[in-house]
Order: sequence, then C-alpha cells, then structure tokens
Amino acid sequence: MILVQWSCQVPQENIEAFIDFAEKKLKPFYESYGCLRYELYFPMTTEKKYFPYHITEKKNRYTEQLIFDDLKDFEKFYETVEKDKAAQDLVGMYVKIFGISDCNFKILKRR
Repeated sequence: MILVQWSCQVPQENIEAFIDFAEKKLKPFYESYGCLRYELYFPMTTEKKYFPYHITEKKNRYTEQLIFDDLKDFEKFYETVEKDKAAQDLVGMYVKIFGISDCNFKILKRR
C-alpha cells in the first residue's frame, strides 16, 4: 500500500467551502482516477498533551490522504491527471478558488 499525503493551509474564511468541495468534487474525482480511498483531515485540539513533542497544528491546516495499491498505480494516476485538461482545471481550484498555500507533500509505503 502507498499513502500519498499532503498538508496545506486554507484561509479560515474558505474552510467550509473547501470541505464541501473535497466531499462533492475531490473525493469522487480522485477515486474515479484510481485512488482506492481519499480522506480529508483537519486538526483538533485536546486539553491533554500526550507527549512533550505533541504539537497542535493551526486549525486551518488540513491533511489530505490518497491510498493506492502500489507506486505504479500512483504514477499512472499522476500521469493521467497531468494529461487531462478537466483534471488540471479541478486541481487548479486549490489555489485559484480556495487560496491554498504552504503545502508539504510525501509518499509513504506500508511495510
């Protein structure tokens, strides 16, 4: 299994619209392009700190996760999205419509 994960900032005033966009547009889009599962997470605060290095992210910093069977499936997904104009327009909405910024990206492999 491959976990593709990125974390970005979304302006506070765009959070609810972005969540709606993710549920109605991104999830079906990503899953129709070969992603096994798409998930969106926002940080939560707790009164208790579990470890000394436990940090609480800003409430407007979200994390998206896409699950693939293997790296080959992710690469095929990525190449398909890069070649598809409609896909590029949808992905372009992250910045154009929602003002997404300060993103971190990683690919993780389950052992």
